[in-house]
Amino acid sequence: MKTLTQIPLGTQLLFGKAAKKRRRIERTIFSVFEQWDYEEIIPPIFDYYDVFTKGMGAELEDTLYRFIDREGNILALRPEFTSLVAKSVATRLAGQPKPLRLSYCGEVLRYEAPRGGRQREFFQIGVEHVGGERTKSDAEIILVAIESLKKLGIRKFQINLGEMGYFAGIVERMNFSREDLVKIKTLVDLKDTVGLRAELERLSLSEKRRNILLSLVHLTGNSGTMQTARQLVSNEKSLEALDHLAALHAELKKHKVDEHITIDLSEVRGLEYYTGTIFKIYVPGLGFEIGGGGRYDNLLKNFGCDFPSVGFSFSLERLMAMED
Repeated sequence: MKTLTQIPLGTQLLFGKAAKKRRRIERTIFSVFEQWDYEEIIPPIFDYYDVFTKGMGAELEDTLYRFIDREGNILALRPEFTSLVAKSVATRLAGQPKPLRLSYCGEVLRYEAPRGGRQREFFQIGVEHVGGERTKSDAEIILVAIESLKKLGIRKFQINLGEMGYFAGIVERMNFSREDLVKIKTLVDLKDTVGLRAELERLSLSEKRRNILLSLVHLTGNSGTMQTARQLVSNEKSLEALDHLAALHAELKKHKVDEHITIDLSEVRGLEYYTGTIFKIYVPGLGFEIGGGGRYDNLLKNFGCDFPSVGFSFSLERLMAMED
């Protein structure tokens, strides 16, 4: 009888005021997307399993809702939109002029423990910018996010801006296993100094390498943070990442939005396809981000195409929670 009177754990039912609120938020954000010439794309609710595993990484692979169809194909319900958009750009939209600006909105599903502001079924609204110049398109994505928040009447927010290349350059020669790297990313992202120190001691790293990784937890602040970060490294990948981050910060400063930007080089954990700029958006009073995104220059190669790309999405549930 329970199956007839209750909805499954982690799913949602919106009715009346709640449904109207969500639609209003959608319309408001889409109006901003349209002003920036982003065209809506509506990808399928499921696709082949491999489409998602190539980009999300092993850490999130177990969260996929997967099934086998009558032809024997392994399929999965969409756990995010970016992989589907990337596949569409590389196949159906390959002939479209670049840069290509695309927007989307809809439910995604992941088998994970329901937590603050997110269930197993949740709703994302976002954009992807494909084939544009790196610094300009990164800045544009962040400006679109900021304008969307202001259009919703949200004035107090903070964007934690990092660069995956900085961390990648540091760990490149340390030969961590995949599992150890996931643990380290998680501890750095949580700014868990005690846990990170214990993990690095377990791995028997040299004191110099331990200190560099432990320093990541504290590399948060204003533009001076980038100078501190530069003194810790000498590898080309990390230095190039800092150069790009500085150029992006300067571009955002031109648009007079730098008051909302916090440089945070401990932002290292996200979907595996992120390769460069990465950011999360926070508002006072919520213990979790309301949105985020980043650069994924290698994802389209999985589908036989090669264009630099960047995007972001908001969690509609978390935006709705701000007005409750």
